[in-house]
Amino acid sequence: MAVFSPLTSRRSTTRKVEATQQLIVFRLSQERFALPIRAVQKVIPMGNIYGAPGGTGVSLTLYQDQELIVIDPEHRIFRRAPSEYSSPDASDTKAPLPLYDTTVQRYLLIVQSAQGKLVGLPIEDPPSLQRVPESAFTPLTSTYISEGNIRCVSALIIQKNDEPPLFLLNPEQLVQPQQALPPAVS
Repeated sequence: MAVFSPLTSRRSTTRKVEATQQLIVFRLSQERFALPIRAVQKVIPMGNIYGAPGGTGVSLTLYQDQELIVIDPEHRIFRRAPSEYSSPDASDTKAPLPLYDTTVQRYLLIVQSAQGKLVGLPIEDPPSLQRVPESAFTPLTSTYISEGNIRCVSALIIQKNDEPPLFLLNPEQLVQPQQALPPAVS
């Protein structure tokens, strides 16, 4: 038989639980990005990448004995040409690595769209798993969406403790072909 305690009853009625979302968080260039955990199928050490991305930012690798398209995040997410980031600048200590640098261990986020399409997204450092309260999500302004320097973003996540904001990536925009995205601003 359970014993009723008024103290336990009072504690449970005053505690409010805020809904949270689990996100995979990673860094690209100097910004932090997040993807909903349901969109990331797996994180694996990056193996060999084939087919130079050239101007498209797309190459391929083998994953579970099948071809997997690899999207260069610097090309897809930021509005810059591959030549702008293919060689690290000595003055920038965290300059993006070239996609084909095999001397440094990189990781491949395998992202899945709602339709089941898989793409690989190379990242330099291991990602982290974070729980973020839903109150931290803020929509981006239409001005930033149309004129900002980052594409494939659906929201901004503003966290407490003076942490820099996170850009929430839209997995559907991330995996769709480049031709369907707005043209890059020169």
